[in-house]
Amino acid sequence: MFYFREDELAKIREFSQSDIEKAMAIYGRRRVGKTELVLQYVHSAENAVYFQVFGYDYNIALEDFKRTLSGSLSDEMIMTFSSFKDVFTYLSKVEHNPLVIIIDEFPFLARKNENVPFEFQWIIDHGLNKIKLILMGSSLSFMKHQIHDEQAPLYGRFDEILKVVPFTFDEICRLYLDYESAVNVYAMTGGVAQYVNFFLGYANPEDAADHLLFSNNGRLIQETGNILMQELRDITTYTTILRALGTGEKDASAIAKKGRIDTRNIYPYLNKLADLEIISTVRNPLSQKKNEVRYCISDLFFRFHYAFIEPNISMITSIGPESKKFILTNGYHEYLGFMYEEIIRNNLYRYAVSGRIPFMPQITGKWWGNVQQNGKWYETEIDVLALDRQHLIAGECKYREKEVGIGILDDLKLKTAFIPADDREIYYLLASKSGFTDELMQMNDPHLILIDRS
Repeated sequence: MFYFREDELAKIREFSQSDIEKAMAIYGRRRVGKTELVLQYVHSAENAVYFQVFGYDYNIALEDFKRTLSGSLSDEMIMTFSSFKDVFTYLSKVEHNPLVIIIDEFPFLARKNENVPFEFQWIIDHGLNKIKLILMGSSLSFMKHQIHDEQAPLYGRFDEILKVVPFTFDEICRLYLDYESAVNVYAMTGGVAQYVNFFLGYANPEDAADHLLFSNNGRLIQETGNILMQELRDITTYTTILRALGTGEKDASAIAKKGRIDTRNIYPYLNKLADLEIISTVRNPLSQKKNEVRYCISDLFFRFHYAFIEPNISMITSIGPESKKFILTNGYHEYLGFMYEEIIRNNLYRYAVSGRIPFMPQITGKWWGNVQQNGKWYETEIDVLALDRQHLIAGECKYREKEVGIGILDDLKLKTAFIPADDREIYYLLASKSGFTDELMQMNDPHLILIDRS
């Protein structure tokens, strides 16, 4: 099924109808729905030819490409050429114009043929005429290098760049009217389009998880390993790092210690995982310690997998779906709490637009540090932080079967007192899945913000 890609589809159509633009890049993590998006365009276009690269061999890919074009355009002459450059040069001079040519999984073509990016540099610069070219790829490292690195052959050649991202939590809520089902699906799939479609094929998220994730033959049980192997030569150390991160964010030294990796050698691995958008850095916006950085698994499907699936592969292999009740008994509800915090943080800008919070944040995130209570110091966190130069929001999120009351607000105020807020005006945000007590609801405090669910 095709959901929520109207804006992306419109951008492709605008590109295809432009009199000026001639090259476009479309990229995004695997299974996010790039191919389905482009095929939706192709099915409604009269002048588009779609080709997908299936291997690394240049000559085989070229022959398949020529065959696809020859069949689509009814032109046998295309089969006589010996390079992509020659094919495009020919097409740019014949009456097939205007034409949109889409090459999917372009990184496969270039991975073992280092001259391919230079060949397509020439094609974009000299060999298109009225032809429009769309290059697509799931290899984030390759595509980002070609798009953003000034030293890359294709840098600056794309008139349009479209990054396809997973569905948002709000979009998942439009597919699952039950709020808790939406949270569970978002937690287990990360909003990745293909995984969400798999889940929609079952009566409920519980059945879907049984068959897709907690079964020895589940379609998604080996997914993270397959993605890593398509991007990396040896995944051993990367898997160790992800295992260390699976239970929560950590600094580099903690990851190295848990994974028994030399701290001095860990940063290239962390940087590569960040480049693949599997992990990201978490910064403490108001920390008085310079360069205080933690790492977390930002790809939510990977995060769920390394928290619950990968550490329990043996149990899943042995007893299948029966393993779920043992695996999710410990830690899953707390995990959903972290997901709920992330949902609220991700919605802060939308809350500002709708007026649910009183200013548009310049920075959002979370805070951690030491606070003092009853004469003792201890480390704690504030789930949500949003600020500009004059204002600050400190927030607490509770995903539980109990109304939030004044006690939680008092705890939040205690922690907030230790934030170096300077002279900012402070607001307190409470988010609750189960609502709030009457006592809290009746407070007439302009600096209190209550968010029911999301």
